[in-house]
Amino acid sequence: MIYIHYFDPELAAWQQRQTQQITNELRLSAPIWLDLSNASIDEEQHVMQILAIAPTVAEDFTRQRHPPKFEAQSDFSLLILRGYADPDFTEITRSAQVNLLFSRDILVSKVQCHEPQLANLLTPQLSAQGAVSVLDWVKQLTLVVSGSYLGKLLNFEEELSELEDDMLHKGNDELMATMMRNRSVLRKVNRNLAYQKDIFAAAMYEEQHPLAGHFSNTDLRDFYEKFERLHSMTDMYYDQLSDLVHGYMSTTSHQINERMKVLTMVSTIFIPLTFLAGIYGMNFHNMPELGLQNGYFITLAIMLLIGLGSLVWFKFKNWW
Repeated sequence: MIYIHYFDPELAAWQQRQTQQITNELRLSAPIWLDLSNASIDEEQHVMQILAIAPTVAEDFTRQRHPPKFEAQSDFSLLILRGYADPDFTEITRSAQVNLLFSRDILVSKVQCHEPQLANLLTPQLSAQGAVSVLDWVKQLTLVVSGSYLGKLLNFEEELSELEDDMLHKGNDELMATMMRNRSVLRKVNRNLAYQKDIFAAAMYEEQHPLAGHFSNTDLRDFYEKFERLHSMTDMYYDQLSDLVHGYMSTTSHQINERMKVLTMVSTIFIPLTFLAGIYGMNFHNMPELGLQNGYFITLAIMLLIGLGSLVWFKFKNWW
C-alpha cells in the first residue's frame, strides 16, 4: 500500500491517502511525502515509473538491503542511510534501512526498522502549519539515523569500563566471548558509519556536489561531524576491545608457560632418577652393586643429592 501525505491549504491540515496506483496525486500542493514502507514490489515499480526514476537508481532504492550511498539524477536524489536498531552491541540482528528519494517538492521514503520506537522517529514530522520542506524531512531523518548510534555508543562506554575491570580481576573465557561478539558488531557498525561519513565528506569537499545544492555548508558540516565522531568512537572502542583480547590472551599464555615451566622442572629432576631406577631394575645376575650391603641406601642418597642439586641449580638460575 502507498501512503500519500500532503498539506491541504483549504483545510489547513495534513491529509493522508492510501492507494495502489498514483494518478493525479502528484498535482497536490507541495511538499508531498510518498511512504512506500508497506508497498509491494509492483507498487514500488509503479512509483518509480511515474516519477521517471533511472533504472539503476530505482533498483538501489527498492532493494531490501543496500549499503549507505548517495546518487543523483536530474530531478531526484537517492540517499540511503542505515541506523542502529538493536538495544546494545552484543549482537546485531538487522540495521534500520532508510531509503530516501527526494526532489524539491516530493519525498519518497522506504524505511525498514524492527524496533518500534526508532521506526516512529524515522517518520517525517508533519508541521501543524504546513511550513515544512522536503529538505527539512531529509535533514530530520539524517539526524535521527546519527542519533540512533550515539546514545548506545555512550552507554557502551560505561559497559566497556566495567568489562575492563572484570577482565583485570576475574578474566575468564565467558568474558572473552563477550568481547569477541562486541568486536564483531563494532566492526560492522564502523563500516556503516564510514560509508555515511564519506557521503557527507564528499559533499563538503567536492565542487558542484548535488548535496551541496540541497543543503547549506553548515548543515553538511553538521552531518559530517556527527558521523565522523561516531566513526571515531567505534574505532576507539574496537581498539580498546582488541587490547583487552590481546591482554587476556597474553595473560593466559603466560599462565600456561608458568605451568609448563613447573612441569619441565619436575621432569628434569625425575629423568636422572628414572635412569638410575631403570639401570638397577634390570635384574642381571652380574651386577656388583646389587651385592653391596648398603647399596639401597647409597642409591637413595645419590637420588636425593641429584634432586636437591637440581633444585639448587634452578634457584641459582632464578627459574623458581
